[in-house]
Amino acid sequence: MTNKVSSFTTEKEQKRLTLSTRLALGASRFSDEVVEYLMQNEHQDEIQEILGAVVCLGKDQRFALLKAAEQGFLGSPLMNIPSEWAQAGEKLWKTEYGITTDFAGLKIPQTPLNTTLPHIFLPMCEKVAQSAEFFFQSDKQAYGGKVWKFTDKSLDEVEMTHKHIGTFGFWLANVQEAPDECLGKGTSNPINLHTAAVRELEWVTTPVPLRQLFGRAYWREYGVHPDQTVVTFCADSYLSGGDVPCVLFDRCGGIVCVSRFGVQRAYDFVRFRRAVVPSNLQPSSLPH
Repeated sequence: MTNKVSSFTTEKEQKRLTLSTRLALGASRFSDEVVEYLMQNEHQDEIQEILGAVVCLGKDQRFALLKAAEQGFLGSPLMNIPSEWAQAGEKLWKTEYGITTDFAGLKIPQTPLNTTLPHIFLPMCEKVAQSAEFFFQSDKQAYGGKVWKFTDKSLDEVEMTHKHIGTFGFWLANVQEAPDECLGKGTSNPINLHTAAVRELEWVTTPVPLRQLFGRAYWREYGVHPDQTVVTFCADSYLSGGDVPCVLFDRCGGIVCVSRFGVQRAYDFVRFRRAVVPSNLQPSSLPH
């Protein structure tokens, strides 16, 4: 009796074969340059590394990866600051913070495109770009003492570091509630992101000082505080204990709060404010 090799495959094996076919079809989306790169023998292992990295991402992170590829907020091309914008920024800093600045000739990111939200341009001053405590104390005076922070120490003494340094201009969505990032808005199953996902995807968001500066400008313009129903998690600020600082307005107490949460928190109230910054902006030294 002649032994025959069975063509029968298990259900698991069949699923793997089907998946292999789908992956092969997906390769049609690669550019010619990517195909040539991956076809080289020395780069074959990278295919498995790429697939493994995607599989290890959480569901929210995989959706965020696709979203990030579509929108790309890595940094904007530069333009010369218009004189009226420079003067408006200098007036803001002198009036609100008592600091004399000179923004003439500053290279700033271009106006954001492909967005449905209104945006505001603000300049950051190098003198206080790393000082959340400076803004906290200034807000305390401006808001009649109605502020709170998670520590009795200075915010600059709790080993809080912020990604962006120097004098630079940036754009933010000029909306009361932080808009980012709940993916799948309007669907039956929206996906909330946590800070760890946002950092891994290297999105540019507001550190605490940028959020404090925006909060002051928004309050002056509209007479109300931002983030009354959600919390802006400042993913580009880092605390030594591993938490992420955040800023919100407590409607019950009527106070502006600088708080802290875990980086894995992903709830309906967890939101971020994505920023458009200059493409040549150098980051500060951050913890790994």
